[in-house]
Amino acid sequence: MASKFFFENEFPNYSSETAHFFLDDKKYGLSEKFQSKLMNFKNEKLLHLTTELKNDLFHDGTVYTGSAGMALYYLMFSMNGKNVSHDMLQQALRYIDIDNLKGKRISFLCGDAGPLAIAAVISYKFYNAKPDNLPDFHNLIKRLMNLSTLVQESPDELLYGRVGYLYALLFVNKYIGEKNGVPAIHIEKVITSILKSGKQFSQEMKSESPLLWQWHDKIYLGAAHGISGILYVLLQGRSYINADEIRRFIKPTLDWLLNQRFPSGNFPSSLKSSSGDRLVQWCHGAPGFVPLCLLAYQIFHEEKYFNIAVQCGDVIWQRGLCAKGFSICHGVAGNAYAFLQLYQVTKNGAHLYRACCFAEWCACARAGSELRRPDRPASLFEGALGRIYLAADIVNPFEAKFPAFCL
Repeated sequence: MASKFFFENEFPNYSSETAHFFLDDKKYGLSEKFQSKLMNFKNEKLLHLTTELKNDLFHDGTVYTGSAGMALYYLMFSMNGKNVSHDMLQQALRYIDIDNLKGKRISFLCGDAGPLAIAAVISYKFYNAKPDNLPDFHNLIKRLMNLSTLVQESPDELLYGRVGYLYALLFVNKYIGEKNGVPAIHIEKVITSILKSGKQFSQEMKSESPLLWQWHDKIYLGAAHGISGILYVLLQGRSYINADEIRRFIKPTLDWLLNQRFPSGNFPSSLKSSSGDRLVQWCHGAPGFVPLCLLAYQIFHEEKYFNIAVQCGDVIWQRGLCAKGFSICHGVAGNAYAFLQLYQVTKNGAHLYRACCFAEWCACARAGSELRRPDRPASLFEGALGRIYLAADIVNPFEAKFPAFCL
């Protein structure tokens, strides 16, 4: 072990020889042997999850720590083939609870918007075969839109705030379509409130960045609570944003943010953070910046964004076997997605190989490789479900998407 934050990466660097176990001969997909290993792991863990960890799975109804995470899992993989799997949609329904929402939090991950958005898409995907106990998707979308009464009192970030609500709206429109989904004017109002907040706080702080947001009195930079997560979701919803706003506010903020990098290529968890260059996980650090930089590269066609994404990948390869464990949020499974995102853009087998190494680390769960037991051991973002999700997702690497973050 190299430090108390990560394990030394002893996987060999990529070559045609070292990749043989993980990748097929063309290096465009996984080998049959590794696919079989992941399938066995997934099936075994899923059984354990739905039996011995069942109570923890229903800790709450959210995507992040509760049963809606399992609903999201079944929903997303119901759409893997040419035809939607109604059996998997039925499974998803078992884990969604829209009758006992608390009406306090607005986000997809930790609030009511996640279960409502997932239920709306399930309802839509059933078409004429919708179960009687499931509301029509139009009613579910209306309930989702009614959550906008919480917008003004919510923070801005992804886990609990407005950006998490924006993600839910974009999620619905991606899988239902704009014609039947959330009206553009509703999405535009949410985006306007996020940008207004960012402009006001930037002016208060006299910041060089035209947009700035805080959470719990800190200016976080990472994906979960910070600016990179906010910008990433905004850019995914860029069709609802005036091009002038993107040019004058979002892009300069992005450039300012990327200038906060450590010399190592990693990013601080927050502005003027005292914790130093130590966290390499999706919620804080380089992994959460990879999708942002790759999307920026695809939108603005500037090589610097691509280069930073690749450098982040190198940081993750060196220090991304987190001692905290295997989780999506702050562990190795979440870090594996950064390599998958790089592979999708570059088609370079080295990135897929790295993703497979990290997935193998998660599947093997060697003794002593998780130094902190997760608070919610069954959940999607902290527990076993995140590893199961990765094992199912990586089998189709070009289709893989970081759950509840990438559209």
